[in-house]
Amino acid sequence: MSLPLSTITTFRTTFNPFAHSGRPCRLFLTLLRTPDTTPASSPNRIDIKVKQLPRHSTQPPEMTIGFKGGKEITLEVGKRGLKIGDIVNEVSRVGRALEREASLKG
Repeated sequence: MSLPLSTITTFRTTFNPFAHSGRPCRLFLTLLRTPDTTPASSPNRIDIKVKQLPRHSTQPPEMTIGFKGGKEITLEVGKRGLKIGDIVNEVSRVGRALEREASLKG
């Protein structure tokens, strides 16, 4: 399943890169950082902010994804035990709903 990158505007994440629970955040970050989304001049630019926690931190990883139209979802990856497939499915579901809503409006 592909990500609707055209609907995502911001991505904020906090995770410990050394912990296994931070793996979904790292993988999702690699899916978002593409040649189309990183340059400032790109129309599909995604504003990405990453906060890496220290090695011995016990804070659970989380991510916040902002979409066009002001919709925002926060996923508590560590508390809910989400895997990368779960995150991609959730973000794709919201992105498809926003694309469908935009197509109905105009």
